[in-house]
This record gives sequence, C-alpha cells and structure tokens, in this order.
Amino acid sequence: MSSMRDAHKRLEVIYKACAPQAQEDMAAEAGLDEFTRLKKKVHTDMKAIREALKDREAATKSGGTTTESAEASYRIRVMIKSVKEAVTKMEAIYDKEAKKKKPKDPAKVAEHKEIVQLCKQHIEEVEHLEKRRIADAHAGDRVELLNGAANNNLYANMGKDLPDIDAEEDMKAIKNRNKEIDEEVHQLGQGVAKLKDIAIDMGQELDRQNENLERIDKKVEANLDHVDNINVSLKKALDGVMKGDKFMVNCVLLCVLLALAAFISSQFLSQ
Repeated sequence: MSSMRDAHKRLEVIYKACAPQAQEDMAAEAGLDEFTRLKKKVHTDMKAIREALKDREAATKSGGTTTESAEASYRIRVMIKSVKEAVTKMEAIYDKEAKKKKPKDPAKVAEHKEIVQLCKQHIEEVEHLEKRRIADAHAGDRVELLNGAANNNLYANMGKDLPDIDAEEDMKAIKNRNKEIDEEVHQLGQGVAKLKDIAIDMGQELDRQNENLERIDKKVEANLDHVDNINVSLKKALDGVMKGDKFMVNCVLLCVLLALAAFISSQFLSQ
C-alpha cells in the first residue's frame, strides 16, 4: 500500500516537472535573484509539507500501519530539512545585505528580514505538527492546526494563520486558473456558436426540402389533371367506336333478313 502511494507521489512530481506550466515557471525563475528564487522554493515546499502532513493524518485514521506512518514521517522530516537549508541560505543573503552601511534598497532589506522570520515560523509550526501523533491528548488542537485558515485562501496556511510566504505565487496560480476557466468558457462559447450555425443550416435545409415538396406536389397535381383529360378523351373515343359497331351489326342483321326473305320467296316461286 505504501509503495503504491510512493509511486503515485513520484508520478505527480514527474508530471509537475514536465508539465507546460512547470516549464514556464522554470523559465520565469531564470531571471530571479537568489533570494526570490529560494523564497519561491520554500513557499512551494512548505505547501507540499502541509499536504504530506494531511496525507499522513488521513492514512493513519483510515487504518494505516505503524510502518507506513513512520515512512511518511521520515519523508516529511526530509522535506523540512530541505526547507531549513533553503531558509539558512536566505538568512545568509539577508545578513550580507544588512551588514552593508548603505544598502541600495533599505525597504527590500527590511522585507527580506520579515520573510526570513516568517519562514522560520512556518518551519517551527510544521515541525510541531510532524512530532505530534493521533494518540496525543491534544489531537483536537492538531486538527485545528491542520485545517488552519484554509477557508479563504487557495494555499492557506495550517496553524496560527501565518501570512503566506509568497502571496504573489498564489495570485499567479489563481490568475492561471482564471485564465484556464476563461479559455474553457471561450471554447464552450465556440461550441455553442457552432451548434447555432448547425441549427440554422438545418432550418435552411428544411425550408429547401419543403419548397421541393411543394414543387413535386404541384407537378403531381398537373400530371393527375393530364391523366384525367386523357381518360375523358379515351372514353369519348370508345363511345364513338361503340356507335360505329352498332351500325355495322344492324347492317349485317338487315342483310341476313333480306337474304332469308329472298330464299323463302324463291322457294314459293319454284312451286
């Protein structure tokens, strides 16, 4: 079970590293200064740590084994160690800036100081979360820490409502999501427009077919009238033929009668 989850996590890491958005982020980071680059890394890693803590909590509650919980805790500690190393580098950069008598941008130096302190607070909090167990008497507090301020922020911080390390990164993610939604809406609009065009074409084709049917009906009616006229003409012709036949029959009968009368007359005259 644990190996399946590990494989799934690795696939997620590979996808995120190879996805177009990840490539764009890498290209954008190429022009950043070292402190900003580390800040973004800490921001991303801290979110991953909090998600890993939630996953461990869910796995434990669903009946996960002690071995799985121990492996999850080890991975979380490794991630925290990596973040601490990055924050140490950030602090070294800040110390170097603070030692200058006349820094080029005092406001930026002050901002770096606040960010380093905030990162340390985040580290302290996730270390506290990592060390606690479900059997802890303060399990309810831990659930509250895990949930934190997750109601109103896409990447809200668990725990003490700590400010986000890199709010710009979250805003960028929100803008990218809005861009994706706009693209989906645009595609949907194009689909609706195509359906409208298809419906219009179908209506026009139906009108053309109705016109063709009307023309066919007119032709059928004309042909029926023509057939009726032919029938009338044939009837008249047949009536004329029948009249001629009656005249011929009458003539034949008259001839037969005349022949019979002549025969009878000749018989009487011969006696």
